[in-house]
Amino acid sequence: MKRLSPWLLGAWLASSAAFAQATDGGPLASKALDGGTAGAVAPKAVNPGGADEPSELIRSSGIPEMLPGEGAPTKQDPHPRELTPPPAPEKPAAEAPVPEVSAHPQAPATPASPDLELTAALAASFRASGQGSTAFPLDATGLPGAVDPLMTRIRVTPEIHMKNLALIAEADAATGAALGVPSSTVVGTRVTYPALQALDLRKAYLEYKWATGAFRAGLQTSDWGLGLLANNGAKDPEAGDFGQKQFGTLAYRALIAARPFFGAGGAARAVETAVAVDMVVRDASAEFARGDRALQGVLALRFKKDDEHHAGLYVVYRSQTNVDVVDGGKKTDVWVIDAAGQWEFLRRGRRSAKVGFEALGITGTTTQARNLNADVLQVRQAGAALKSSYRFGLTTVYFDAGWASGDSNPSDGSINNYRFDRDYKVGLILFDQVLAYQSARGSVRAADPSVVGRPPEGVDQLGTGGSVTGAWYLYPRVKISLADWLDGYGGPLFAFSSAPLSDPFETQVGGGTPRNALGGKPGSYLGTELDVGAQARFKPVSELVVTATGEGGVFFPGSAFAFPSGAHMGPIFMGRIRLGVAL
Repeated sequence: MKRLSPWLLGAWLASSAAFAQATDGGPLASKALDGGTAGAVAPKAVNPGGADEPSELIRSSGIPEMLPGEGAPTKQDPHPRELTPPPAPEKPAAEAPVPEVSAHPQAPATPASPDLELTAALAASFRASGQGSTAFPLDATGLPGAVDPLMTRIRVTPEIHMKNLALIAEADAATGAALGVPSSTVVGTRVTYPALQALDLRKAYLEYKWATGAFRAGLQTSDWGLGLLANNGAKDPEAGDFGQKQFGTLAYRALIAARPFFGAGGAARAVETAVAVDMVVRDASAEFARGDRALQGVLALRFKKDDEHHAGLYVVYRSQTNVDVVDGGKKTDVWVIDAAGQWEFLRRGRRSAKVGFEALGITGTTTQARNLNADVLQVRQAGAALKSSYRFGLTTVYFDAGWASGDSNPSDGSINNYRFDRDYKVGLILFDQVLAYQSARGSVRAADPSVVGRPPEGVDQLGTGGSVTGAWYLYPRVKISLADWLDGYGGPLFAFSSAPLSDPFETQVGGGTPRNALGGKPGSYLGTELDVGAQARFKPVSELVVTATGEGGVFFPGSAFAFPSGAHMGPIFMGRIRLGVAL
């Protein structure tokens, strides 16, 4: 087989290496602030306008919401979680919902000492899912790939409160795919469904609250906007959306969040600010265990009237190096600017219209995937998404759209393709299955020492991990509430490439002309996917919620998945059943 030049092959890595999804599926910037629990407009989508895990800046920190015409919070309520007119009677901290999982029933908090106001609370959940898909070719050799994971997860979230202080933790046990996924020797580790691991600690932080603000320090997850850049991966989709969240980003963080003008009254009370400093544990482009040292500063400013009416700006500066590299490689310095919001325009009776958006840009430099044309690559990436819904009676109509920049010339001195966070789900098959595992296979082939000698820099970053990248899409859907406990939903996904769909190995073998993973010349249409689903919810007792979800789809590949002969890859079918239990 023809030996490949690591420098030439590295050109194709440049379009993904600097900010590719890592095994945790987080985004480039290690998240904003933890999400709370979705608001009252039901049913909720998996990635609504910042409200699947809403009020990331304030509600989860217990900072009071804006109430038109009311004064500053009283001293009698040192840690209010939410204010609704008329003001509710004062509640102890123990009765406040647990951050991120308060949609689930919560075990009653047990006071340990009236003098210390010491209380404790515990939330727990179990998830099991199994899926099956028809096999599809992973590379030009026709190597078949079937993605049929059997997955489990046990999540426990304990809290201890003492007056204004709280200690919050969260851990997953027996989490990941027990079987049914391709071997890591075939597709590497940057894939949609991670291997089973015994324990994954997600949170362990101390929190102090005052009337209009909060301080947090320790291991935290975070969320912002729709979840394109910062996505905690905390909550699975509800009826109307598809997919399954697996990851979330972790960072050791010091955070201050506040409503600095709350005492001024009026609209000024809705201004939220947050400042954070992070040492990333794992995210899209860094893993502490592998030697990456990513430090970043976060500044967020948002106007938030309530969970359904908010808009804001999120700014990140990040500097990243690797302790095992001494020649200037694997260094990244970037700025990120992200605008996001959600607004409900109509809510009358059983009608409701809602629009959520997020748009971001990334600029800076990196040596993560140096090539022959440039030792230092310019980072120029952008992405945007829209989620909208209109509910009338028992029917809800959804329309989603998104765009992630691509890289039409990966051998130049810039990196242009952006990847959505892998926990931002679009459909079932195209991004989560086909592109994820074909790109992961391309990563292994491009790193084969018998072919390339010394693997080029950034080759381990090639797998998309299920992210939307180098593509734009339209995704209309309809959901019908068949009963109080049962919803049916579905719709078509139309996806297009924003740059030629190219595989680095096949492109290099083909002499530099873009070639897809199948060795063919890619067209611009990724394909059409038809998805359907049903979700049932049961509450056998007040402390227990059981959810059963069935989803399935078929993907019809477009011209982007052409073989050298010009024929297209055949249809791919997939189905999944998921059971969730929360208490």
